[in-house]
Amino acid sequence: KEMIAVLEGNCRELDEKKLQYQRMIHALRLEEAAAQTVSAGVDETMTDVAGSEEEEADPEAGEENSDSSGSASV
Repeated sequence: KEMIAVLEGNCRELDEKKLQYQRMIHALRLEEAAAQTVSAGVDETMTDVAGSEEEEADPEAGEENSDSSGSASV
């Protein structure tokens, strides 16, 4: 009977430790997801800025091409 009581006590302790580990894992996953969300927001902002710069450069390049083709035909 003593052995059973000891094993049951050990089992309860292990269950408590398991819950602690599960909580830590959950907290770490939440932190990781939050960090990824923040970095994704930064990436999107950088992509938007780069995309805007490219859009501004493209119309200028298009105008230069039409000017040069016009002067070449003259």
